[in-house]
Amino acid sequence: MSDAYAEDVVDPLEQEPAAERLNYAIGQMLDATDLRDEQTYHRARLARLAKYLLGHGTLAGLRVTAPDADDPEAHLTVEPGVALDRYGRLVEIPAPQCIRLARWFDDRGDAELNAASHSEPRVPKDEMVVADLFLSAHSCGAAKTPAFATGPFDALDAVVSSRLAERGSLELVLRQEGGPAPIPEPANQWPGSGNAEKQLKAVLGSWDEGTENRTADGPNPLAEHVSGHDPAAIFLARIFLPIKPPSAPETRPRLQMSKRVVVDNSKRPFIFFPGKWFGREIDERPLSQP
Repeated sequence: MSDAYAEDVVDPLEQEPAAERLNYAIGQMLDATDLRDEQTYHRARLARLAKYLLGHGTLAGLRVTAPDADDPEAHLTVEPGVALDRYGRLVEIPAPQCIRLARWFDDRGDAELNAASHSEPRVPKDEMVVADLFLSAHSCGAAKTPAFATGPFDALDAVVSSRLAERGSLELVLRQEGGPAPIPEPANQWPGSGNAEKQLKAVLGSWDEGTENRTADGPNPLAEHVSGHDPAAIFLARIFLPIKPPSAPETRPRLQMSKRVVVDNSKRPFIFFPGKWFGREIDERPLSQP
């Protein structure tokens, strides 16, 4: 499908759609709103089932790999895969995606980079910038087609998007918490097997609908989310970027292209069932790159 004239579209699943089905009758008049509500009902019920049955996180793929040592642009690669976001929507990356770390680093401000300089056991003190990679769901309208004008308009050449594509969007976000405290990361709030009482409490307390569990931007952010960014996004990996520390306060750190970028895939939430059969030999590559 062509991306010509593509535009972002607000997904009704983000606006708490009502659980109401259309009640058809002979001779009933239907318009575009009714047909849209029909789609939204079925999408919302399926997403709600996935959200409460499976949770959110990576279902398959989406491995993040560090750039090669001789890569001048330092391409961070995300392999194809699928995940569920916090609304229960399926988010898919159908082909490998890359982020040019050198260009991304150059677009960040001096204060941002200095605030995101952290200490970590695998990297010498004050010689790295930490960023987290998130995956979000987006709906894009495309394939324009003629339609009646809507609103206070009187146009004969009005057009609308005839298709909506559901796509994944990657965002690399600096961790600017600073200080000696650990950088927040996803937490497993579900008890392990063998403790029926804790599991019962977890099930009874897992309902998270209603205004007390939402903000104007969506669901309440989790520990790993950064203020001002999509709170429904899925955490994929933590990235450690080697830098040359600034020589004076508030001067700009420089990305050390000669040193290796470290990628940690192991902190992300996974959706996995014991005994799941993949039908092939499992790749034994480590989740966390040293």
